[in-house]
Amino acid sequence: MAADSQIADQSVRDKLTDILTYTSIDLATSKDGINWCSNAFFAELDSDPFRLTLILESGGRTLDHLRANPNVGVKVVPAGFINPFAQGLGTATVRDQADRDETFQALLRKEPQIEPFLATPVEALVIDIDWWRVTHVGGGLLPGRVLQRISSS
Repeated sequence: MAADSQIADQSVRDKLTDILTYTSIDLATSKDGINWCSNAFFAELDSDPFRLTLILESGGRTLDHLRANPNVGVKVVPAGFINPFAQGLGTATVRDQADRDETFQALLRKEPQIEPFLATPVEALVIDIDWWRVTHVGGGLLPGRVLQRISSS
C-alpha cells in the first residue's frame, strides 16, 4: 500500500510541476480584517515547488498586507478549473537587497516579458509554501490531493 501511495504522490507532484510552469500566481492577503486579492509573475527557486519568488509594487496594497501579516494563500490556475490547478498556503518574506538579483534572474528566465517591471519600484519576495492542494476535476483528482513540504531537518 505504501508503494501505491508513493506512486500517487509522484503523480500529484508531476501535475504540480506542470502547473507551476504557468507564469502567474494569485495571492490572497489580509491585514486588520481587510482581505485583498492580487496576482504576480512568479518562479520557483532551486527547482523547489515549495519555495517561490516574485516581485510586488513597493507601494502596493499586497506588499503592505504581507508586511503586516506574512501569511498568504496562493492559487495557480493555468487553464481553467476543469484542468489541473493548485492552491496552497505559505509565508512571505521580503528579500534583502543582496538577494533581489536572484529573484530577478529567476523571473527573467521564466518570463522574459517581465523585464520592464524590474526597472520600476518593486520589492522581491520569497514565499515558503507549507502545502499545496492539487486538483484536476477533468482527470478525476477531486477532491484535490495535498502535498506537504518535507522538512530537511
